[in-house]
Parts: sequence; C-alpha cells; structure tokens
Amino acid sequence: MSVNRKVEFPSLETERLNLRLLTLQDSRAVFKHFSDEEITRFMDIESCKDIKEAEEIIRFHLEDSGCRWGLFDKNNNSLIGTCGYHYLRKTNDVFIAEVGFDLSK
Repeated sequence: MSVNRKVEFPSLETERLNLRLLTLQDSRAVFKHFSDEEITRFMDIESCKDIKEAEEIIRFHLEDSGCRWGLFDKNNNSLIGTCGYHYLRKTNDVFIAEVGFDLSK
C-alpha cells in the first residue's frame, strides 16, 4: 500500500540550517547544485545540463510519496545539499522508504 501525497512534511531548523521541501522556485539553486559532476558522481542521476532538468528533479520529489528537503545555509540562504526519502510505502502497518542525501563541496 503506498502512502498518499496528503502527508504533511514540516520545515525543519537547526542552529545553522533551514530544511524545507524543494519547490520550483528553487530551480536555479537545484540546477547549480546538481550540475556539479562531483555531486552526482555516485547518484542514480546524471548531472543537470539545463534548468529544465533541475525542474524535473524537483517535480519528481513533489509527486513522489516521500519528500526532499533542501538544506539552506542560514547565513546566506544558499542551497548546500538535499536530504530526504522517497518511495514511502506502508506494508503491514510498517512504513518503509529509501533515504538519501547529497552535499555541496
């Protein structure tokens, strides 16, 4: 049984970071981050070649049952990575998801 998209994922905050769900307004920052081949080197995606590919990444996570938070530095609001989970599903009253993160250099 998959989990529907009505699940609310909160923004989170640490001393140095704001974690919030990525939106299409973050496309430029996501493009800059995922166009770096060193960041995508061990991921299951290719480096972004244009802004449309960054938008596709964001849309994927918006439509998925899980979530993807952008990690934003509080000092300058720059995107320094992402974290979250996707393919969230519930089986026999147990939630299962794939977890991942990536960080800028």
